[in-house]
Amino acid sequence: MKIATLTANLANFDKVVDPVAQNLPKGIEEIFFYRFTDKNFPPIKGLTPRLQYRIPKLFGWEMVPGYDIYIWLDGSMSLIQPDAVEWFLKKLGKNDVALFRHPWRKTIREETDHIEEKLQKKGKYITSRYENGLHKEQLAVCLADPDFKDKILYTSTAFIYRNNKRIQKAMKMWWYHQSRYFTCDQIALPYVIFKSKLKVGVIKEDQFNIPYISMVSKHK
Repeated sequence: MKIATLTANLANFDKVVDPVAQNLPKGIEEIFFYRFTDKNFPPIKGLTPRLQYRIPKLFGWEMVPGYDIYIWLDGSMSLIQPDAVEWFLKKLGKNDVALFRHPWRKTIREETDHIEEKLQKKGKYITSRYENGLHKEQLAVCLADPDFKDKILYTSTAFIYRNNKRIQKAMKMWWYHQSRYFTCDQIALPYVIFKSKLKVGVIKEDQFNIPYISMVSKHK
């Protein structure tokens, strides 16, 4: 079994910090690390770096093929302990994907309300991204499904997944939501998981307070 750890830093948005060399867990043949940059994934005309960034985040299994399991890390995060991959594998277990539960908000409605609150306060990082209001439209689409229950919010900064057909279908659906609404990718994630019938390992630890990964770059 082989594992690929992927990240991206487009338009030099983040400070680059390579992950700590990883121990090879039992049964794992290879742990491969790859970072997408403007050199190996040049700017696509008509796409902002933020939207282009989400292509390898969702389609790393196509762009760096041949691996059984993928770990995604946003450019602001890095692996800081040699047993970090092993820890992620334990969290994945037999599930399709393992995701951190959001440490501060519990539902996609709360996430949308948080964005609205920041917009009212003219938050510099929030305003330029969300002033078009598409996050509210996206929320409405998800909540319009009578079978969907808004009861959990995940972070999407770091996660691990198996390269199987269920995941591939889910990533394509997640891309639809992200390209259609170009808003916070966390809003659609629980709905995508529900529609794709993914088996999720919920990581209850706070991703910002564990010894295995750390934020190494703050947003400009």
